[in-house]
Amino acid sequence: MRFFFGFYTASIISLISAAPFSLNRKRGLTTTVRLVNQCSDVIHVGQLGDTVLNGGSTIDIVSGSSKTYHFDGQWSGRFWARENCQANECQIAGAAFPASLAEFTFNGAGGKDYYDVSFVDGYNLPISIQPMQPEATTTQQGGKYWCGAPSCSTVPFCASELQLLSANGAYIGCKSACSQFRNAEYCCSGANNAPDTCPINTYAAAVKNACPDVYTYAYDDASSLYECLASGYTVTWCP
Repeated sequence: MRFFFGFYTASIISLISAAPFSLNRKRGLTTTVRLVNQCSDVIHVGQLGDTVLNGGSTIDIVSGSSKTYHFDGQWSGRFWARENCQANECQIAGAAFPASLAEFTFNGAGGKDYYDVSFVDGYNLPISIQPMQPEATTTQQGGKYWCGAPSCSTVPFCASELQLLSANGAYIGCKSACSQFRNAEYCCSGANNAPDTCPINTYAAAVKNACPDVYTYAYDDASSLYECLASGYTVTWCP
């Protein structure tokens, strides 16, 4: 799912607008998000979405603790986290500064929530998403992608040519092949801008093999997009 920056934006908007709110959401239209730090150090959580949290500053969470937020009605956005980042570095996530992403659309098509763990633009920390109190009706849908819990508990090996390092040589994160090489084959652009002309590339395939639940390249939604009706979602770093 690529909110704001790429392919998936159009897809999720079409999902939201194409279908009516047909399911009876007993929990109402408020969705809770709990951000949990199980890493060994403080994490600085960044967020981009329809509602700005914490005045646009990072949400700092010490090891072993959590913070909770509530979102009313339809909402789309993403969360990421960094350890040992400096100033504005903490608030950036994207092609030039990779981070593991938790992405959401709440109260979307059919009244459902849509979510995924995305490494499309790269990754840095282990991460998972767990629905809270999913409604019984959703279990009847069946399948892994209904109220499932996408997770990558150990980040994949990062090839040296994809590693982003700080000025002093410290590892920051792993770029995607698209971010690093900027060609049509890896970015699914130009003549490769359709699923049949942009199959998964070798770099993305290695990530998918290590973490099958995550979104790895532009047309990976069939094996990475989850749907649910739940009271909320727990995002955990270093699960």
